[in-house]
Amino acid sequence: MDLGTPTSYLTLTAGARVYSADEQELGSVDEVRCAPDLDIFDGIIISGGPPGQRYVDAEHVQEIFEQGVLLKLSAAEADALPTSA
Repeated sequence: MDLGTPTSYLTLTAGARVYSADEQELGSVDEVRCAPDLDIFDGIIISGGPPGQRYVDAEHVQEIFEQGVLLKLSAAEADALPTSA
């Protein structure tokens, strides 16, 4: 799993791959929830597998890279995340 150099939520774009802490690909970023003017990163919406779109709070994001996101959650924990409305 090579995601490139660590970077910021400010450069994260839709389509970036999302991986669990146990290195399972969970899907991709659909949306970055943030308030850049206030330098607040709230989280991401991911999709690409059951149960559909899921919201990942910023506290569950381990690190953001040029080509993807690594979560602090295992694949099983990520599957239990709330679906996005």
